[in-house]
Amino acid sequence: MTKTFKIIFTFLMISILACSNSDNDEADVTTNEEEIKNQEEENEVDSTKPTFLENEDPKPSEKKWVKAEELSDEFDGDELDTNKWNPTPEFIWNGQDRGWYGSSRSLFEADNVSTGNGFLRIEGEKFNSPKYSPKDNNSEAPQRRYGGAYVYGKTLADPGYYIEARMKASKTAMSAAFWLKSETKPCTDNFNDGENLEIDIQECVGIFTGELGDEWTNDDWAVNSEWDKIFHYNTHRHNSPCNNIGERQTKGGKTNFDKKNADEFHIYAAYWHADGSKVDFYIDGALEKSVTPVIPFKGALRLIMSSNFYDWIEEINAKEMGFENPLEERYTRFDWVRVWKLEEL
Repeated sequence: MTKTFKIIFTFLMISILACSNSDNDEADVTTNEEEIKNQEEENEVDSTKPTFLENEDPKPSEKKWVKAEELSDEFDGDELDTNKWNPTPEFIWNGQDRGWYGSSRSLFEADNVSTGNGFLRIEGEKFNSPKYSPKDNNSEAPQRRYGGAYVYGKTLADPGYYIEARMKASKTAMSAAFWLKSETKPCTDNFNDGENLEIDIQECVGIFTGELGDEWTNDDWAVNSEWDKIFHYNTHRHNSPCNNIGERQTKGGKTNFDKKNADEFHIYAAYWHADGSKVDFYIDGALEKSVTPVIPFKGALRLIMSSNFYDWIEEINAKEMGFENPLEERYTRFDWVRVWKLEEL
């Protein structure tokens, strides 16, 4: 066997094995997701109305819930509906990209977004070598070592909406988040009178790294909060060039599950009152807490599904952080997103 033939033969074998492993990964994903769907059918949630347990629906008697189709999706297709969703945070305004591409060690990329078997999936990955975001200074060494994604609605969500998603975190150190945020427009074009506002309906991580007393846990708040089995919801008023308020102002809350966020689906939801005075947070159709933001949240916000590598997560080895898990375990999954508005009967 000549040297050239050996090289070609080796390359072909590697390619065949890589394709075989990829096919196996996809087969495992399909099998896993089909099992999830079969289980779901036994306890099917009615897709024609919002999810509320008995006596939990805040709807006035003279009104009805109507689905906001432009912000709702069952993710039944083979591709993401790009008429509804943008799979990257890119946001061009007057020729400038005003997108946010992730925390300092994370990078949001469209190729981590897929749909299949009735799910929107965001893959968590550890890169072989660090990458730059489109907005990073390339004269400095790249620092982004973990890949996730940021999918946002092209139609903004308005006050008065009930916003819900059935989702489950991946079995990685990446986050799983369902939230709303002010668009990154200049002050004069901002729908929120220059305010930088955020509603977190749910944010958690699949695997928590760090322990009491270490530098990554920011005075141990994250350890004590058990971020890998949490329903974590907030309203944030951020500092902005338009309103210099100093430190972020937050009103919210949390509760913990018996199981981890990566082990089971839940329906996370928020009823954003029409006058912006309150946000009611729901878990599996039950009211968890009514939150009064520090100021009324009156302007339209962007609806987001994302998976990030938080700055306060301790970076340990890839295996312990879940990045060597099978592909099916590295997906944050959204079964569906449904948004509802009230109309007169």
